[in-house]
Amino acid sequence: MKEVPFRELLECLGDPYLLVDGEGVVKYANPAAREVLSLGRKQDVPLSAVVDDQGFLQTLFRVLEEGRALRGYPLALKGKNRYLTASFFPVDVGERKGVGILFRDVTRIKVLEEKEKGEWAISLVEEALGMAFHQLKGPLTGLKGAVQLMEEGEGDPLEYVRFIKRELVRLQQLVEKTLDFSRSLNLEMVETNIHKVLEEVLNACKYQAQVQDVRVERLYDPSLPPLEADPFRLYQVFSNLVKNALEAMPQGGVLRVRTALSGERLLPQIETLSVRIEDTGEGVPSKLEGSLFSPFVTSKADGSGLGLSIAYKIVKYHQGHLRYSREGGWTVFEVLLPLRQGHEDLGHRR
Repeated sequence: MKEVPFRELLECLGDPYLLVDGEGVVKYANPAAREVLSLGRKQDVPLSAVVDDQGFLQTLFRVLEEGRALRGYPLALKGKNRYLTASFFPVDVGERKGVGILFRDVTRIKVLEEKEKGEWAISLVEEALGMAFHQLKGPLTGLKGAVQLMEEGEGDPLEYVRFIKRELVRLQQLVEKTLDFSRSLNLEMVETNIHKVLEEVLNACKYQAQVQDVRVERLYDPSLPPLEADPFRLYQVFSNLVKNALEAMPQGGVLRVRTALSGERLLPQIETLSVRIEDTGEGVPSKLEGSLFSPFVTSKADGSGLGLSIAYKIVKYHQGHLRYSREGGWTVFEVLLPLRQGHEDLGHRR
């Protein structure tokens, strides 16, 4: 492949350019490519020795096979902190076919993006901490007022003690939820019967449902196999979703818990379990739908805004997905979980 089209133009080009033959050997590199890819004066170098990226090599041979251009492949040069995007173009040189690869250096853009992400993360943490302190302010103010009234000898001291106890429980719950949101989770992955977990949740909420005149419907698929999961953490997820559903129906309604195999697959070759918590309540205000699983977002006057964000985090740690929708007159929270997980998939296993 001695003949290189537009050689003079390529020599002057500021962007790196390679010409690779059908065997994956670099037949030409312009000065910019030699500098960026550390080629020096080397000739006929295998592309695999220049770029340590299997996907990059596969893209090259795909272009050779299909005869069409592919643009924008992201490439990080290991050890150089340099980022490129590559565009592949089929090239005819004489009777042989090859691929021209034009690189664009996007290091500066990447650095700016990472800086913006870091600044955004710091801003999010500051906002979250500010909102957390705001949530703690209510119980602390109430405790201070109760103590002052007790010191002044006004009212029933026993009533103040009960109030202080309630507010201390609120404080403890707020602190625990904030910690749950901020720290990594260690999952105790065991074989788990999803229906057993759901029954434990529904039994714990049975009295509240009866008092509010909420009818509970169970639509379980009895053929579902066990899944590998942390049953305690899943209990947290479904307890939060069921309690939210009951709170949305103070004057009665229907709570429906449905399990089935989903038509979606979260992981290749693995079936997905769907658990839907459905209720006839009014649903989430439309203005909150886009940030529903973000921390400290709530439509409740006394809510912490952490329940759904923690539930979302737990589901994500299970490589699952939690989503919200309105279907007719129903509010639906759906939890999707992989039914089978290999040990290599469990990045947060204790």
